[in-house]
Amino acid sequence: MRGAYQTKQQDAVAALFNRRGEECLTAEEAYQALSARGLEIGKTTVYRAIARLCEEGALRRYAPQDSGDAARYQLNPCRESHLHIRCVQCGALAHLHCEEAEAFKKHLTLHHGFELDEGQTVLSGLCEQCASKKRK
Repeated sequence: MRGAYQTKQQDAVAALFNRRGEECLTAEEAYQALSARGLEIGKTTVYRAIARLCEEGALRRYAPQDSGDAARYQLNPCRESHLHIRCVQCGALAHLHCEEAEAFKKHLTLHHGFELDEGQTVLSGLCEQCASKKRK
């Protein structure tokens, strides 16, 4: 594991994700947002800080749907497991908290002997706004 020291730049990366709440960012988007705020920070520092925050459980990493896409990262404030939904059009990622999702996870375990890794489970589709645009 990396050293336990904390720098101003690492604090700034953590603060960015804390401000953005449920928003999902790539490392490049995080770097651009920090640079736009006037913080002098290198891309490598941002990537390392994100990796460290993932190791600590403060951020979740979502693998790209397509091999050419960048991984996305999101604040993990609740530390609880849950499914996620991701819009394939705009990239929005949201937590899926509902009884039906819980019932689905239980069904997989009870009827299929399969334990779902919720941190890696993302259901893809269209969000309400993108689906509405598509219908027009």
